[in-house]
Amino acid sequence: MVTIGYALWLGAPPVALAILGALPMVGQMAAPLALFFRGSRKRLSVLLSVFGRGFFVLVLLLPLLPEAWRIPGLLAIAALSLLIVAPVSVLWTSWMADLVPEKERGRYFGLRNGVLGLVGTLGNLAAGGLIDAIARPWGFLLVLGVAVAAGVGATLILRRQFEPRQVNEPPRFAEFIQPLSDRKFRGYLGFVLLFMGAVSVGGPFVFPLFLEYARMSFTQVGLWTLIAAAGGLVLGPLWGRLADRIGHWQVLLLSGSVAALVLPPLWLAGGPGHLQTIWASAVGDALAWAGIGTALTNVALQSAQPEKRNLYLAWYWMSFALGGILGSLMGGALGSLHQQLNLFPSAYHLPIAVSMLLRIGAIYYLWWRIRRDKRRAAASTVVGGPQAVSPAD
Repeated sequence: MVTIGYALWLGAPPVALAILGALPMVGQMAAPLALFFRGSRKRLSVLLSVFGRGFFVLVLLLPLLPEAWRIPGLLAIAALSLLIVAPVSVLWTSWMADLVPEKERGRYFGLRNGVLGLVGTLGNLAAGGLIDAIARPWGFLLVLGVAVAAGVGATLILRRQFEPRQVNEPPRFAEFIQPLSDRKFRGYLGFVLLFMGAVSVGGPFVFPLFLEYARMSFTQVGLWTLIAAAGGLVLGPLWGRLADRIGHWQVLLLSGSVAALVLPPLWLAGGPGHLQTIWASAVGDALAWAGIGTALTNVALQSAQPEKRNLYLAWYWMSFALGGILGSLMGGALGSLHQQLNLFPSAYHLPIAVSMLLRIGAIYYLWWRIRRDKRRAAASTVVGGPQAVSPAD
């Protein structure tokens, strides 16, 4: 919310907002670099986190630049910061998977994501009130400066976390591409690509829709995120417990359906003076992403044997990133069409509407994959007994 608001103050057009929204996913294209670093996962995670988060402090200098350089400067700084941090997603997740028993991972990641979302949202709420109260850009600069300091300082806590002994060794090319021979995991990568692409078409425009079209204040948007995060804190562990019983695939299907069928209509129905559906979407956001956030990573973790976990996570993050890049490019193009067609109330309505249709298509694909995999597993069991079912099926 704060970075998007800062970008709007700097004069970002819809295309720049789409790029900014895509950058976290673009950064994940660097996640596979984690496979080629040698040494302790803890040490690498700490070093990359310090340098990546600390680099973002340069955004505080953007108001001093000529106006034409500000948005390119923001995008460049954000991109480099995220690229540096990206390998941590593989290193840290693999590290935590060694610490948390598989049967409890759903509950662990559900609770962890819920707490993380709530703490971050309390910061967003305080930041929104501060930005509304202080003349701009000083509110943005103060909040972003504190955020950088907190992000770097958090690594002091990360250094105290126990790490099982494991030395990272770069894989050979044949080992690197081996996950693609796993038919079930390959289908999962296809879903991640489709779904994250669909999300990225409209996702970067949700907060701009709230701020510029619906005329919400930063405090109101902060409260919206607080509602979503508080709901996630409650629902995350519940989704996790459900996933430990029925499986992460089913949780992904259920929560993804909420993200596809419920959220976009609620956003689009809101407007100036009519915020009821937007407030309702905060609850829907918690219901959807508390499940999606936990299930996406856990499906990747469950697909691999422990010694191949990093490889599977790397391919998962690459699919995640590629979908985000392609979706954001489409979203930026759709947002720019508003200036030519002027058929919608704002430049943000068309990308969000198209995102809804693409999300529905991705969820249908996931449902089809789950049914097909169940049929194949049942057929293999009937023909050759349980021993005939291979991990790739």
